[in-house]
Amino acid sequence: MTNLISQLKKLETSGVIRTSAQKSSITDLITKAYRIRSRTPQLAAKKVAILPGPLEDLVVNLLAFDGFCEAIYLCPANTTVPPVEGIHLWPLVSEASTDIKSPAISKQTTWYIPTSGTTGKPKWFGHTLEALTANIKHSTNLQKLTWGLLYQPFRFAGLQVLLQALLSTADLVDVTGLEPIKQVELMALHQVTAVSATPSLWRQLLMTQQLDTLPLRHITLGGEIAEQVLLTQLSRLFPKAKLRHIYASTEAGVGFVVADGQAGFPTKWLDNPSSPIELDISEKQHLLVKPKCSVESDAPLLLNSTGFMDTQDRIEIIGDRVFFLGRATGAINVGGNKVYPEKVEQVLLSCDAISQARVYAKKSAMMGELVAADVVLLSDPLIMSSDPLIMSSDLSTIKLQILKECKKQLQRFEIPTKISFVDNVSYNPSGKLNRQSNGKQHD
Repeated sequence: MTNLISQLKKLETSGVIRTSAQKSSITDLITKAYRIRSRTPQLAAKKVAILPGPLEDLVVNLLAFDGFCEAIYLCPANTTVPPVEGIHLWPLVSEASTDIKSPAISKQTTWYIPTSGTTGKPKWFGHTLEALTANIKHSTNLQKLTWGLLYQPFRFAGLQVLLQALLSTADLVDVTGLEPIKQVELMALHQVTAVSATPSLWRQLLMTQQLDTLPLRHITLGGEIAEQVLLTQLSRLFPKAKLRHIYASTEAGVGFVVADGQAGFPTKWLDNPSSPIELDISEKQHLLVKPKCSVESDAPLLLNSTGFMDTQDRIEIIGDRVFFLGRATGAINVGGNKVYPEKVEQVLLSCDAISQARVYAKKSAMMGELVAADVVLLSDPLIMSSDPLIMSSDLSTIKLQILKECKKQLQRFEIPTKISFVDNVSYNPSGKLNRQSNGKQHD
């Protein structure tokens, strides 16, 4: 069984990892990984939890422990280490004082990754390196890319970008933790040509009005619904770039990739064994997927009798296309009617004046819940005028335009009863919209 180090040595990689502070070659990181193995023989065939730290340290640790330890638990910041018997915390484990040759274990290492915990306590799901890298390809063109890392590398999406860069021997530029304008500046400095991010993060990058300074050739969206307005905007800004959106989850791994520039995916992929992954629809109109490989977990996947997993993603079919409406677990209950925040956000984002939107539930004594929305406007001298009379007048006009568009596309109970203009909307560590906090309001 091959491990991460052996795969990289076979590729004879010359890739580098850059941050705002330093540059590290993969060759040097492999040397450091061997040093860790030789100094920690007590970790052989054990379970180890990798604690938060710099990207270079994470790569070294993954190289050192894959094929050496029984299991690796990736612990992002603010995530509690799982209560697993016999687990060792790294780098808190003391190193041996002398170098000792340590054998690699013959069993494959299981990589445990936590869910984002947006709908409750994070759950841990284990994947093999083979499963994590099943969709990663190597070619001369891919080797020439320079990837920008916006996701936390301790989570599934970030790990996918990291492994893609490593195993295609491409360079990687870490811009996690920086403000959007600084992210663009650093990526422009190092001529980043490939970026993977959630739609929310892409909107933040677009708001800098400097995204076109990047020579992007590969654009990937994932983690949230990729609405047509955003796909079209990115396609027009980078007409020569390969544009795709990915459906994936920590629970089931990478599901499928849509590369035709259109929102949703073709209906012909449903109930079709020759599709990239087997898909179906439940009676509740939830998307069902059949995982390609087995996944270990502290909360086993709930599979039906035919091996399909309910993703809890509500979908609808229009013509020959399947569109995502939102998470069934996140629906707002308005007098017994279910409203999917993501659906309303897509309508708001189709309005010319809006760059970002966050829809959430507002308590109501009569209806149970009502729909409320925070929106961020595109920069405009009049809208952002310091004169309160001008600002009030323009905001009122824009609000009427927004409501007019909502009435065209939404049912009455789906229309926001309160629209607030805010400076920003917040995101969770996975780069997804945070529906639990508010931005600073203009009104």
